[in-house]
Amino acid sequence: MIRQAVISLVTAVFFTAGCHTQQATNQTGTAEQANANTPKLTPHLGVASSTATSDSVMISFAIANNTDKTQRFCKWETPFEPRLGKSFEVTDDKGNEAAFKGAMARRVMPPPQEAYIEIPPHDSVKTAVNLANNYTLASGNYTVKYTGGGVSGLDAGNSLSITLAKP
Repeated sequence: MIRQAVISLVTAVFFTAGCHTQQATNQTGTAEQANANTPKLTPHLGVASSTATSDSVMISFAIANNTDKTQRFCKWETPFEPRLGKSFEVTDDKGNEAAFKGAMARRVMPPPQEAYIEIPPHDSVKTAVNLANNYTLASGNYTVKYTGGGVSGLDAGNSLSITLAKP
């Protein structure tokens, strides 16, 4: 009985010791946070078409690199894969979320090299997406927000208010 308790205690200490947080250190030995609070890549939503109906809601999605180094992000869970995955939160003016009707994907981790998009320093990449392809929308007012996070590692960015006319 005592032997089992000692073995359990040693096992618990062993597994607990391996679960501590590690910090990177720079050349002077000072700890650095892996993802600093300053964003490397900045997402931005915009209107791609001046008219929007429940059948056609064209929005633009851009990622800007505001650093002096080439940066990259995984295009999974972003509008750069427009017909795959839920990358937006679309809510009406009553707070109801629009139904997602697009395809979802299961992925093997880690992402392969071709899943990444590189952005040169002080440059950006941009795409346009029709929200009506992936969301059930009716006429009315909506707020669209990129969900961010996940595999892409991007922040959520700004939100966009749109009004949909009857088709």
